[in-house]
Amino acid sequence: MTDRIDTKSALMALFKELGLEPGVPISLYGIGPPLVAQGISQDSIVNALDALKEAGVIDLPGGNRLVLLVAS
Repeated sequence: MTDRIDTKSALMALFKELGLEPGVPISLYGIGPPLVAQGISQDSIVNALDALKEAGVIDLPGGNRLVLLVAS
């Protein structure tokens, strides 16, 4: 559980660092590599993305894209 919380926090921090605005799609390829470089596993990233989607924070519309639904 802590791993998922830390990964979710890292994702939210990355969204803010990238200046991601609600409604603007971004490629998952822009999200994954910086987190993997921090030592976060791909499985943890996928789990955190799923949790953020379930919480209504992001949408994963397909095409390897992510859309932020609420301001980070």
